Amino acid sequence: MTLFSGIPSDLCDAVAYELDAIEYLRTTLHEHDETPVGGVTLTLGDLTPDGELRRAISAVGRTDMSGAAVRAALNRLRPLAFSASFKLQDMVVEWILRANNVFDWSFSKKLAAYDKLRKSASLVEPVFLAMRPVLARAFWELYRFLVPFRGAVVHSGGVILGPDGTVSITKDARTLDFTPPQQASYMRSTCLTAKILSAQTRNDPFLEHLIEGDLSELQTYHGQPGLVVRRARIAALTVHVPPSHIVERGPLAVRIDFDQLRQTMEKTYPVGADGRLYFSASILVKDDTRQATWELPIEAIPSGLVILREGDDQYDRFLRVSAKV
Repeated sequence: MTLFSGIPSDLCDAVAYELDAIEYLRTTLHEHDETPVGGVTLTLGDLTPDGELRRAISAVGRTDMSGAAVRAALNRLRPLAFSASFKLQDMVVEWILRANNVFDWSFSKKLAAYDKLRKSASLVEPVFLAMRPVLARAFWELYRFLVPFRGAVVHSGGVILGPDGTVSITKDARTLDFTPPQQASYMRSTCLTAKILSAQTRNDPFLEHLIEGDLSELQTYHGQPGLVVRRARIAALTVHVPPSHIVERGPLAVRIDFDQLRQTMEKTYPVGADGRLYFSASILVKDDTRQATWELPIEAIPSGLVILREGDDQYDRFLRVSAKV
């Protein structure tokens, strides 16, 4: 297997300006945020009369980053945001093709080179895309679909901004009606893909499924089936373990039913059959002299009944122990 030779820092340098601008726009105009939607705090063994874990739910407050006047001004920039998002995607395309020894930069030649490489099974892609062929194909086919409309915005006009924020772009006899949700999906999927490929953020299942959900929103344009996740959410969980639930004290060990915790979180933040909910977990334990906390990120949340034990290599990297306060 040929390894992808593209250097992430090269992509990082190339996309810096566009990425910064689009990140601001999508955060402010579309209120995108990859932080947890909220949090749940519970104590093991504390049950409601119907046998459910009693939980306290906290909402994550969001600061209004812009007033109505700023939002109105940003709304006028939707066509330019589309162009900037396409340029960001185009720079990712060029970075991948450069690593495949392709240096022709007209859109038609880039697409022809991609088609030739793919047909000959010689296209080498970054691991993130190579390991996700459906997502990768949606990325490339969306790029192919949008090429003529990007040209219309930049060179030939034919752009109308509707009162609901829809950007309508006409090229020859075709019209693209890009709705605000579709604009948001395009901006986020392109930004997150660029950030992962340029090593500006660490990939995890939540970000992957955000991208998949956004590309699902755009399936009308890329035409690729097989994207199954429509919605992804992330939340935070804090679990207090009372002394009665400590299995051992030297070394410290606690038994946690992570399936029960997952069911509790899914009831709190439902996502539907085609959605995914991810959560991090802080497991807090106090014995007579010490306080231990396992801080488990979303990719380390196990399934089933698990014993977290001090000294276990699998989970010790997430463990902090201090004197009891």
